[in-house]
Amino acid sequence: MISVIIPTLNEAQSIAACLERLYHQPQSFEVIVADGGSQDQTSEIASHFPRVKQVFSTRGKGQQMNAGADLATGDILLFLHADTYLPPDGFGLIHTVMGDPNVVGGSFSLSFDCNNLFLRFYALCSRINHILFTYGDQTLFVGKEAFRTIGGYKDIPIMEDIDIQLKLRRMGKFKKIDTPVVTSARRYLKYGILRQQILNTALVILYYSGVSPAALKRFYPENTKG
Repeated sequence: MISVIIPTLNEAQSIAACLERLYHQPQSFEVIVADGGSQDQTSEIASHFPRVKQVFSTRGKGQQMNAGADLATGDILLFLHADTYLPPDGFGLIHTVMGDPNVVGGSFSLSFDCNNLFLRFYALCSRINHILFTYGDQTLFVGKEAFRTIGGYKDIPIMEDIDIQLKLRRMGKFKKIDTPVVTSARRYLKYGILRQQILNTALVILYYSGVSPAALKRFYPENTKG
C-alpha cells in the first residue's frame, strides 16, 4: 500500500482538489495530512474525506513530513504537495518502479497549470534525473524501510528535499518517472518565473557546495506552499 503524506499550511483553496484526484487512483492507499499550523479551513476540509488521517506538528516541511511518515502503514511513502495532482495512473507507475529491488526511491517529472513558454522548458528539464532538476514539488516517493534507514527528512528550514535525495542516491537507485505531475505555478507567477528558477538553481548549488540552510533561507521568499 502507498501512504500519501501531504504537508499543509493554509491550503484551504487547494486541499480538496488534491484529495479528490487521489480517489481516482485504482490502487489501495491511505492519506495523511501533516499540518504545520494552518489558520484557515484546511483541517476541516480534509476531515470530510474518507481514509484521511491528520497529524499536527510544528511548522516546517521536514518536520511535518516526518510526523506524517510516523503514522504511515504503507510500504511506500509518497510526499505530495497540496497544490499538485498525480497523473491518473500515478500509483501504478510508482509500483512498477519500486518493483525493482535496487530502487530506493524516485520522483515524477513536472508540468505546470500555466501555459508559459519558460515553464514548459523547465518542465522538459525536470525529466532529467539529476539533483539540480529534482525538487519536492515533483512528488518524491521512497520505500518506508529506506526512509527509516536514512533517518527521514532532516530538520532544516530549506533544502530538505535536496538533502533526502543526496542520501537516497547514495543508498541505491533513484528513478525519475517521465509522466508528469501537475503543480501550481503560483510561486513563479508571484515572484517572477525566470527570477524564481534562477534562485532555485543557485540555492541548490550553494547548498551542495556546503552553505548552511539557515543562511540560504534568508534569500528565499516566504513559502506560499504548505
